[in-house]
Amino acid sequence: MKIIAQKYISKSYIKIVLAIALVATIGLSVVSNYGITWDEPMEIEMVKWNLSFIRERKPISEHSRYHGFIFNYFSQLIYNTQDEIRKTIFPTSITKDENISGWQKWINSIRTKTRVKHIVTFTFSLLAYFAVAGIVAILAGIDFAWLGVLTLALFPSFWGYSFFNPKDIPFATLFTLSTFAGSCLLSHFFKTEELKDSPQIGLNKITISSLLYGSLVGLTTGVRIGGFMFLFFLPLAHLLSTPNLKSIYRNILCYSKFYLIIFLTWAITTTAVYPASWDNPIAWFWQAVKAMSQFKVWNNFVLFDGQQILASELPWYYLPRWISISVPVLFQVSALVGLVWIILKYNWLSRTQRACAVLVILQIFFLPFLAIIKHSTMYDGMRHSLYILPGIAALAITTIIWFFQKIRSQYLRLFLATLLSLYFATIVADMIALHPYEYVYFNRTYGGLKAAYQKQETEYWGLSFKEAMEWLNQNAEPNSTILIAGPAFAAQAFADPSRNFKTFDRDEFPWGKVPNPDYYMALPRYDYQTSLFFPECPIVYSVMRQNTPLTIIRKCFK
Repeated sequence: MKIIAQKYISKSYIKIVLAIALVATIGLSVVSNYGITWDEPMEIEMVKWNLSFIRERKPISEHSRYHGFIFNYFSQLIYNTQDEIRKTIFPTSITKDENISGWQKWINSIRTKTRVKHIVTFTFSLLAYFAVAGIVAILAGIDFAWLGVLTLALFPSFWGYSFFNPKDIPFATLFTLSTFAGSCLLSHFFKTEELKDSPQIGLNKITISSLLYGSLVGLTTGVRIGGFMFLFFLPLAHLLSTPNLKSIYRNILCYSKFYLIIFLTWAITTTAVYPASWDNPIAWFWQAVKAMSQFKVWNNFVLFDGQQILASELPWYYLPRWISISVPVLFQVSALVGLVWIILKYNWLSRTQRACAVLVILQIFFLPFLAIIKHSTMYDGMRHSLYILPGIAALAITTIIWFFQKIRSQYLRLFLATLLSLYFATIVADMIALHPYEYVYFNRTYGGLKAAYQKQETEYWGLSFKEAMEWLNQNAEPNSTILIAGPAFAAQAFADPSRNFKTFDRDEFPWGKVPNPDYYMALPRYDYQTSLFFPECPIVYSVMRQNTPLTIIRKCFK
């Protein structure tokens, strides 16, 4: 029996590895298709600002001092390593770089650094797939864990952002990893309790696991300050999975020293990865929590349900609305059914399953609930809440697995599996049609991207400027002047130097002072694509997906 069990578990692990390998192979094969987004240069510069603070005590701006830079620094190290290797193998490239202007050198640097960062960000996101597989293994059994990997890959928003978002995706990844690792740590606690032996601090599994978990939560906090909530999530899950009040009292006494280890390790790690906190880590931390929970720095207009609304004045249901239109409907429904199922069948679950379920529910609901009741500034759809998607994926596929396990008829199982496969195929078809702009996915119940055009924010990142500039490289006359409405560098980075284009950023000019260009390139954000600017210039090209324009190009005939 033991040999059979080992073979069974081994096959289950192989399925997980193969599923993650499939996701990795597809992702790495298309990573070069993604352009540069609005925030990426700032994320790169953030490393320089923090290093200047460390070396020269130059103050970090209010806008950036509370942003974690640890993942960006990690990406920078990888870029520097490969750059040194490149210069060693191809020394002539150094001379070539010295013969270009400072501005062009900066643009080239942004382009090459983002290429590396996209690979690093996507590769790092694979840990989220592993964590979801682990959560599904706890809740539904190891043999079905591979389905968690494929389900998360079918969340177009998570997949799309995985290539170019070096803040929200690493946070979502570490957040999910903290949920899974927290479940495993509590499982160690529960096994120790069953032995009715008081665990001691020392070179043992439970102490080392506590140290590692505190470091993980510290790194999560080092990407975004909200990661510290696991200091509360973990003991809450522990208490809610404890069978009686007497056990709760014993656990508080018995495991308080391990929670103290987690707290101290978290505090040390968090302080280490936030250089701005070194002067006064306690005061800085509370300032960071306050600043990032409200985030009053950005308060521009947001397109929501057909209206331009200030970010600080968006209705409370902004995030729930976005979840309802940008997450595949089956996953929404199955996750909600799973939530009810867990509540009704809670006492039937093992203690580890209870703890895991509590942590997943907290991951999905707690921080969004806080953001809603505190009326935090929200914008850019649900990108600041990407951390909830792996939890939704895990809960959704767990519910589907539980449902299938209840069905005894093999024919009915086959029929439902076929329907499920067809539904998954429609999501894949939409993702292929949108590529590489999967993040602008809207579910078919809402009407897809076409229904969202001019009603919701769609292509607000500037990702499609790469494709638009590649068209200009082939079709615009040499020496053309191009006025860019949006992140100009995202287009300039892909301009063919031999065409000698003169590019300008529309936002650099006051109202009424915008020059007359040969071409006007614009995103569907703010008033960029409206007839307020160059209505006499016809649209000659649009980056289109699902019959919907993303970036448009107008040609002005002089």
